[in-house]
Amino acid sequence: MKQSPRKKILAISIFVASLLLSSCSSSIKSESNTSDTSPDKKLVKFIPASDEDIFLYRQIGISYLCMARQIEVEFPKAISLAAKNYSLLISSRHGGLIKEIGNEKLPEKNIYNGAILQLLDGAMKNCPDMVPEEDKKKFLKTIEELNQKK
Repeated sequence: MKQSPRKKILAISIFVASLLLSSCSSSIKSESNTSDTSPDKKLVKFIPASDEDIFLYRQIGISYLCMARQIEVEFPKAISLAAKNYSLLISSRHGGLIKEIGNEKLPEKNIYNGAILQLLDGAMKNCPDMVPEEDKKKFLKTIEELNQKK
């Protein structure tokens, strides 16, 4: 798979910039929460992630995964980074709340595991050549097991 250096640089820069932006927003938020300790301070009220939010974060994650694989990042690292970014968005922007689930705050580990499944599903549809066969088989087996539990 031969790529021009320009495409490789563009993919890397988009990937890194988006990570920096997402980490900056969470650090700014945590800094602002610690600086004001007055009792009059209003509690942050999170709005649960809507279906549109989930769709957006999923598409961002799939793009990360496919771009990382195009520049030959190992699959486990690429999917882990994409899923961590996804779970960070849900946790920091929505407090771990998802509209479809209700008022139950999801632990970040559950969000991360769900992100892995969603990103694998999307990558198998959008960049199937970038997903190792072994991971495709594990994904299909996991989905089958989840369907049996319903």
